[in-house]
Amino acid sequence: MATGVTTLPAPGTPVGPLGFVQRASAPGTATWDYDVKPEHFNPNGVLHGGVVMALLDTAMGQAVASLVAPEGAFNASAQMNVHFLEPIRAGRITARAEVRKCGKRLAVVEAEATDEHGAVMAVASATHAILRRKPEPSAS
Repeated sequence: MATGVTTLPAPGTPVGPLGFVQRASAPGTATWDYDVKPEHFNPNGVLHGGVVMALLDTAMGQAVASLVAPEGAFNASAQMNVHFLEPIRAGRITARAEVRKCGKRLAVVEAEATDEHGAVMAVASATHAILRRKPEPSAS
């Protein structure tokens, strides 16, 4: 495996310190879930916006990666914009992302976070840089 490449566990397996769970993935799309935890609340008693941003960023990043990784490239968020529409206090939040345009150097991707009833809690858009891995220096 190439240096710096992260492989994801099987869908349904919690990932990372926030416990995000991959639910679905197809070229240019990705869906991730997060079960709201009170330890991630802000002082106002609602989910911290950074957790929502991280969930949206995870879904958008995977959606772009699904298109560029097969070509030997990788992606990184270069810009991200989030609109928080409703406070989140409990339940499961689902982030669905879709790539709108994927060029040679940049990709534009959008996502929305919904609650269990389908209400939109936040929407995001991002620009991802598409990067090529540099060859490893020879050991001479």
